Amino acid sequence: MFQSFMRSLGHPVEVHYEFDPSTSQPGSDDVLVAPSRGGWVYLRPHYVVPPDALAVEMTQRLGTLASAIMIYEDVLWTHHLVDRGTELDRHVNLPGYFGPGEYDDSWIGDPDVVARSVGVNRAEIAPYFQQVSVRRARSRLLPPPKAHQDDTHALVDGWVVTELWRRMGIHWPGATDTLVRVPLGSEGTEVLSAWARS
Repeated sequence: MFQSFMRSLGHPVEVHYEFDPSTSQPGSDDVLVAPSRGGWVYLRPHYVVPPDALAVEMTQRLGTLASAIMIYEDVLWTHHLVDRGTELDRHVNLPGYFGPGEYDDSWIGDPDVVARSVGVNRAEIAPYFQQVSVRRARSRLLPPPKAHQDDTHALVDGWVVTELWRRMGIHWPGATDTLVRVPLGSEGTEVLSAWARS
């Protein structure tokens, strides 16, 4: 599907199946795809591609649900829940990160909507939908807040999305997973990013 989508943007791509991240490094402009696991497919584009726009397009084409995340500077993270081309929910962990006005109240996130849509226990995911002030995030007196005490990452660590996804039943690929590699190159990344921002 992604290959067909890139072709529709005028940038045909070649797919490399059975890419092993433990033996070779992906290029910075590669899109990595993990085969379906538990009903979810992992797709990771270059960080300059807005994940929400890509999720809207892919879910509309596939008639499915997506959880799209973005991590910025390993601190700020966003989550979008998109169903068949419609955004159902969005959340940002540090709404004041870029200053006032960047993220309004529509970014609070609704764990009830996410839990119901994904089919998981609300109590498992609700703690991730806390928003943290920049002042609290920078505190040296208090430990960074966590969603669950057994989580490896705090709420002000962008990689906490791996914990959220785990509790949603989504597998974050590791070194032992075999992936599909779609090398876009810088031109393909620019085409995809320009499309997503239009």
